[in-house]
Amino acid sequence: MKEDTPQEQSSVPVSLRQATKDDLSFLFTVLTEAMKPVVKILNPDKVFDQEDERKKHEAEFVPEQIEVIQYENKDVGRLRVVRTDESIYIGGIQILPEYQGKGIGTAIFTNLIQESEQSGLPIALKVHDVNEQALNFYRNLGFIPGEKVKDQTMMRYVPAGKGSK
Repeated sequence: MKEDTPQEQSSVPVSLRQATKDDLSFLFTVLTEAMKPVVKILNPDKVFDQEDERKKHEAEFVPEQIEVIQYENKDVGRLRVVRTDESIYIGGIQILPEYQGKGIGTAIFTNLIQESEQSGLPIALKVHDVNEQALNFYRNLGFIPGEKVKDQTMMRYVPAGKGSK
């Protein structure tokens, strides 16, 4: 999506903007806060080393591959979408916990599903098996669970008329 692209299919005031290097700290916070419940279940004894995790995040940070999710013109999340000739792959979506449940994810996925229907490309993503809330969210949008990859389930949305592409 282009910078500051409104999610037109929803009345929820959501937009996306291209991440920049200045977003590094914010996006690290989003990632760690949004994933905290999942990480706690997967690794209950793990001690979170903020500095070590921040260094890893910084080393892997490629702002050109990430969009910042905005709600009511405030930065509230991150989205990574990889588009190929074969599919639309969601490499990650995280929304700050205090903004979850406001329709932001639904607005973004409504737009992605519309893109899938228009392009004929399926949407693929992975969800941690312990993240029941996310699994149910995607099922309710029409995603179908598929193969298991370690502790995650691959899910796909197949556009109408495309069968099991």
